[in-house]
Amino acid sequence: VSQSATAADTPTLGSAPSSVAEGPEYLDLATLRTSATQVTQDTDVATASAYVAHALSDLCFVYAAREQTLGAAALAWTRRAEKNAYGEWVSALRMETRLGAGHAAWGALASGSRVAAIASSESLPYMAPVLAQLAARRQPIVVHAAAQSLDDASCVRSDVAGVFASLHSRAVVLASASAQEAHDVAAVAHAVAAAAQVPVVHVTSGAFDADDTNSVHVLSHSQLAAFVADVAATQLEPAEAVQRALRLFHAVSGRTYRMLEYSGSSDAETVFVALGAAAASAQAALPSIMQESRTGVLNVRALRPWDHAELVRSLPASVRRVVVLSATNGADALLADVSVAALISGANIGVCGES
Repeated sequence: VSQSATAADTPTLGSAPSSVAEGPEYLDLATLRTSATQVTQDTDVATASAYVAHALSDLCFVYAAREQTLGAAALAWTRRAEKNAYGEWVSALRMETRLGAGHAAWGALASGSRVAAIASSESLPYMAPVLAQLAARRQPIVVHAAAQSLDDASCVRSDVAGVFASLHSRAVVLASASAQEAHDVAAVAHAVAAAAQVPVVHVTSGAFDADDTNSVHVLSHSQLAAFVADVAATQLEPAEAVQRALRLFHAVSGRTYRMLEYSGSSDAETVFVALGAAAASAQAALPSIMQESRTGVLNVRALRPWDHAELVRSLPASVRRVVVLSATNGADALLADVSVAALISGANIGVCGES
């Protein structure tokens, strides 16, 4: 893997970093370094997840394929020599995306570094073989993957097709759908990687709301470091690590997440199943839909590890039809997972896909 980092991407250790990186959407790291509690700041999805990646890593590799704006915050913080939650310098490096992408991260892990990556979902198929090798060797890395790619006209569009390439790598795959969720699930992802010693792919909403800036309750450096240490105090299998991280994250933040989150009618006959931005859109439309029919939405927060029985238990007993909101125009792994779960359960549930 070739490295295309420039001198501008490398910390100038003799310079004094200012509190805010270039750009109005970047976070005030000086405040977050010194605060003992959560701080409310305005930011977007990409910066919210990049903040956590920067705070909890020594090295952050940016695999943006053809999209050159991904990882901008992490690269800017490196230029300003901003330190992480452990008081150490962080290097963010832009890398070429091609077959075998991720070998540089593998080498960094071997040296004992805390490693994260920021990538487009378009980059994940190139990284999947390395993720599989890292999972087999129980090596922790977190990949924050924006669900986006470039079309033939070089326009950024929402796309999670590449995410499915990582499903067979044995990596944990988590999803978020807003700036607040991107920050929160990013923290959970790093804690799970540390506790289970496996790769974790955190899928953010990417192009769906890339330009939206919202008020986000941001954990301080000290809170992030303590949270990860608390979750990782016990080595766990991936599913147990996700459950423990979600439980302890609620304790530190007051915000609740589940691997599978149902909302809607308790006697719903139709349930829409989706992940990420598609789930958020379905949940936003749910109140108006419920006025006309008994309906619910199942938000898939954890695509891997996957539990067929848990999916069926998460649905109301009244459900007769499940509609999987397809994230791609091609084969959809989520549709396949839900179909198999319904078949194994023996329940009278029809499953179909809808794009």
